[in-house]
Amino acid sequence: MLDLKNAYIEYLALQKVGHKVREEANIFAEQTTEFDESKEEQLVPFLLNPFKKTLELKQFSHHTERLEFNKMYNFCKQLFDEEIDFIDFSQEVLKHLFEISLHPQIKSGEVFTVQLNNVVLDGIPCNGIGIYKLENKSKFLRFDESKSIDYNVLKGYKLDKLDKGVLILDTFRDDGFRVYSIDDKNVESEFWTKNFLEITSVTTPAFQTKKFIEAVKDFAEDIVLDKTDRKQQAEFIENTIVDLSDNEFMNLEIIDETLGDYKNDFQNYLQEHKVDPNFEISNHTLISESKKIKSELKLDTGAKINLDLQVPGCSTENLERGYDEEKKMFFYKVYFNSEQ
Repeated sequence: MLDLKNAYIEYLALQKVGHKVREEANIFAEQTTEFDESKEEQLVPFLLNPFKKTLELKQFSHHTERLEFNKMYNFCKQLFDEEIDFIDFSQEVLKHLFEISLHPQIKSGEVFTVQLNNVVLDGIPCNGIGIYKLENKSKFLRFDESKSIDYNVLKGYKLDKLDKGVLILDTFRDDGFRVYSIDDKNVESEFWTKNFLEITSVTTPAFQTKKFIEAVKDFAEDIVLDKTDRKQQAEFIENTIVDLSDNEFMNLEIIDETLGDYKNDFQNYLQEHKVDPNFEISNHTLISESKKIKSELKLDTGAKINLDLQVPGCSTENLERGYDEEKKMFFYKVYFNSEQ
């Protein structure tokens, strides 16, 4: 768990990255940026709050599996080891960002680089590095009321949404540090995570549990029966979640009864989507991911039935599907004790 409540900025550099293909020049920082208490009160929440939400844990990697070939990993390692000073580090980061800014839709923008102290990950204090690229400026009005009222249209950056950012923590360095990344999911956003950072997911029980639940949900929607019987799809997801909640370690044997005739199809589905069926189950992640799954039965008569798959027996015991011979229509019978 990431704890940033006592984290503070030790050094800050503000620069601007251009676009290599459009021949837009960089603006390098020659010294650290001074910031007073009022600026810090605005800046710290803007730079740190986006990382307080639940984000997937990443680490630096390289396609050759040789971590030392990852430029950002090496830059960060040198700074943490004090082999390079903060301004030199910031300039090297900007040069690297410039060199990979080749896509025509990549925007130039201001780049904040910060060195952080007193970051806590899983109860362990560590130092951190934050790199943020600001791209999307908004127009706003400024009024002049000195004599008559006039106005100017200015462009500025609203401190309410981060375009792209990364937080690198000085822990697990032999594995590629621990990294949290944010991007705005634009067309060119892959350049941030793949080309600039070269990061990959950390294989933890939480990560594996999340990926497996996603695979179960997708398999239920893609494979389990047909679209005319959503109840069976809901039962498949519900029963799988129950199976996992009763065990500490996942393997296909514990969901063998739930899979039934779908066992081979599910094994092939996991293999095709590169999802490991053997892992330690994260109960916390299982609960949080289960809450996100909402199964809705939409009927051609306009009626809808929402199923909460975290409630035991929601679809298997309390929902009955049948066919009325007289009306020549399907029906659902819902059992309950009281209305809420």
